Amino acid sequence: MRHWIQEVRNFIYSYHFSTGLRTTISVVVPSVVFSLMDNLPMGIVVSLGALATALSDVPGTALHKRNGILTAIGFIFFTALGTSLIAPYHLLMMGWILACCFANGMLLVYGNRGGNIGIACMLVMVSILGEDPLPPSQALIHSLIITSGGIWYGFLALILWRIRPYLSVQQMLSECITETAKYLEVRAGFYEKNTNLEDTYKSVLAQQVIVSEKQEAVRELLLKHRSAQQGSTSINKSMVLIFLDIVDLQEQIMASQTDYQALQESFKDLDILDKFHTLILKFVQDLQLIGEAVAAGQRSLPKNNLRYEIEKVQRIVTEIRQTLPTVKERTRLIVLNNILHNLQDMAQRIYNLHRLTRLERVKNEKIDPRLELASFTTRNRYDFEPLQNNLTFESHIFRHAIRLSLAALSGYVLGQALHLNRVYWILLTTIVILKPGFGISKTRSIQRLMGTILGALFAAGILYLTTNDTIIFVIMLVCILGSYSFMTQQYTLSVFFLTPFIIFLLHFLHPAHLQYVWLRVMDTFIGGGIAFLANMLLWPSWEHNYLPGHMIKMVNDNSAYFNQVMRLFTEQEFILNDYKLARKETNVSAANLMSAFQRMLSEPKSKQINASQIYHFVVLNHSLMSHTAALANYGLLHGVHYPRPEYKLITNNLLQYFSCIVQMLEKPGSKPETLPAAIEAFETLDVVLESLYQRRQEETNLGKGNTPLRDEMLETKQLRDQLNAILSLLKDMKKTLDSLER
Repeated sequence: MRHWIQEVRNFIYSYHFSTGLRTTISVVVPSVVFSLMDNLPMGIVVSLGALATALSDVPGTALHKRNGILTAIGFIFFTALGTSLIAPYHLLMMGWILACCFANGMLLVYGNRGGNIGIACMLVMVSILGEDPLPPSQALIHSLIITSGGIWYGFLALILWRIRPYLSVQQMLSECITETAKYLEVRAGFYEKNTNLEDTYKSVLAQQVIVSEKQEAVRELLLKHRSAQQGSTSINKSMVLIFLDIVDLQEQIMASQTDYQALQESFKDLDILDKFHTLILKFVQDLQLIGEAVAAGQRSLPKNNLRYEIEKVQRIVTEIRQTLPTVKERTRLIVLNNILHNLQDMAQRIYNLHRLTRLERVKNEKIDPRLELASFTTRNRYDFEPLQNNLTFESHIFRHAIRLSLAALSGYVLGQALHLNRVYWILLTTIVILKPGFGISKTRSIQRLMGTILGALFAAGILYLTTNDTIIFVIMLVCILGSYSFMTQQYTLSVFFLTPFIIFLLHFLHPAHLQYVWLRVMDTFIGGGIAFLANMLLWPSWEHNYLPGHMIKMVNDNSAYFNQVMRLFTEQEFILNDYKLARKETNVSAANLMSAFQRMLSEPKSKQINASQIYHFVVLNHSLMSHTAALANYGLLHGVHYPRPEYKLITNNLLQYFSCIVQMLEKPGSKPETLPAAIEAFETLDVVLESLYQRRQEETNLGKGNTPLRDEMLETKQLRDQLNAILSLLKDMKKTLDSLER
């Protein structure tokens, strides 16, 4: 029950709910006002403009929001005017649909904001097709009325931003923290007895994609302008510091990576791993509390005494240690102690996050001057060059724009041929479902069909049970709120709410009881069928064509990340900003690779080329990132007190391995020019470590506790194990690529 209440509370404080609420207000108010003036149809037209403009309002800085809304209003006016003038002439309309859908489909080259503006314009075009044709003398007035709805939404959105300028950032940051908590919770599954490690890995990789997306969204909102970087207010500075800490925390979570199969086998007869699982879940609880506090703009207090909980587990590990007679046998426990030390560092960071939610504690805090936060954001280009560069069949966006325009034209022609008076719903379904990738479109088709059928049945039930317009209107308000609150998260649920909203709206405009229910379902099937055939037959974009590029980027970024981290151990200049940039690029590349792989799995089986090998490659890269993160975590938090020349030799050797793997990906079928030879540095480290074991055993026999020799042994073993693991992973990656060639 408590978990359910927490989920509801998180949703109410989320960005998606506030966006849905804002959209609902902007859409409903004009209709209600004009309804009171006995002119509901005009209110619906104004609401249409508000709804279309709301679609273009994606997260971003105030400048980008304002410019995006103004651009959307201008494009919507032009689209409405053109469609209104041409609508009576079917042949001209066919050409207009082709041109309009192609141009708006190409706006995807400008990212989500551009893509959403394109969808908003197509929504206006489709909606006007559902109305009776207007004479030219009224087309301009009709277009201005639609545009007034866009202006109303823009005014409302900017006013609300002025009232609470940090609300969207708080909500996005809260979601980032919450998803990081889920990531930690999923990784806790590695410590459950009899867990399926492969299923856990799949869940970890899927959650990592979500965390990376949330981090990127917060970067764009929080770090875009220099004023935000400096932290001009306490709340601004607090959010920047919280975000920097949560990104570092995610690296610490990854740094606990180990050979979980060996860990399970080594301690299968003990309950110590269950203790670790329970302990980690307490960390999850505190992270969730922090996420809730950030969303609500409140302070958070620790729920668990994490240090005490760690000490309890540490005592159990000590008891196990006392049952092991020799130093070498006790080295089995080093992995557990490393995880505990990592959890101690994480606990300190979580306590710091709690502290940062209290604004009075932030006044004297400083953002690390070594960080150039502007370098962590991407510069959005809105000039003509990106569009020009994509006007080629090699561009998947170009092919998508052609596919979209031809599919929309087919829906229009089919509707005219069958003398359907609801062509607009077929076009709307086709436009909404069609995405650049087959997998996304297929998923959307299924979700839309399910949502439409269930929503239509719900609407039919309501209309059957009551004819009270007040009750129907209240339910319609709930439906529009639900539709826009779930649009980006739960598409099926969003469509479920959207369908009765449209049916109830048509019920008020043109009372026809239940006839609209089955019409909506049939139109959805027709539009979905057109979208599916277009994706299959018109220059489809299969993910296996793009995966090699993602894999190359992943390996290159992993190599750069590893190189930056090893500067801590090879007495080279270490630049914090360069290291964090390399880490960010690696996380983004890993998310992009996993997303592409997930999309491929939703494509036809014949197009899932080398799926198992690519999945293995993805898992290996994630493990490699985690071992590199472990090295970074150790070097940054504990320092390197016993540097060895072997570390530099091994680093150069491993970087050569990275280069060979990139060559194999860039030139499939060819052998790398130079395979890295096995070097003696690994053997030397083994010899050194064996000597340290023996000397430490002598110290133990003499009753000595913590000594410099013990610290040297632990540090050397930690680094040797991580470097050996990375070498093993690189060898496995090479074998995987070899199997791809066969």
